[in-house]
Amino acid sequence: MDERDHDYDLRQLALLEAQLSQFESGQIQLAYLIRGLDALLNCLRTVDQGWKGTFKSEWWTLEQVYAVALDRKTNPLSPENLPMVNGAVQALKRLVAEQRQDRKS
Repeated sequence: MDERDHDYDLRQLALLEAQLSQFESGQIQLAYLIRGLDALLNCLRTVDQGWKGTFKSEWWTLEQVYAVALDRKTNPLSPENLPMVNGAVQALKRLVAEQRQDRKS
């Protein structure tokens, strides 16, 4: 693995973590989070494909909640949707934290 790619991926992982935190603090909306996470995931160069698949699965939960809410013209963060959104966000945060920790070792 190239040192530059390793460092690049660490920066992208930090950005993923920052976006998740910004969403949790209400600084960005769900739509922005979904787009940002997808873009950053696609930028990762050296991350294992299995990890990417797991991340994408959790991301997909957010995408589905948002798409259904748009279709129904409802709030994606309604009490009905909030447990799914929060669960996916927590899972994504864990995945990113684990990946960052593995890369620092």
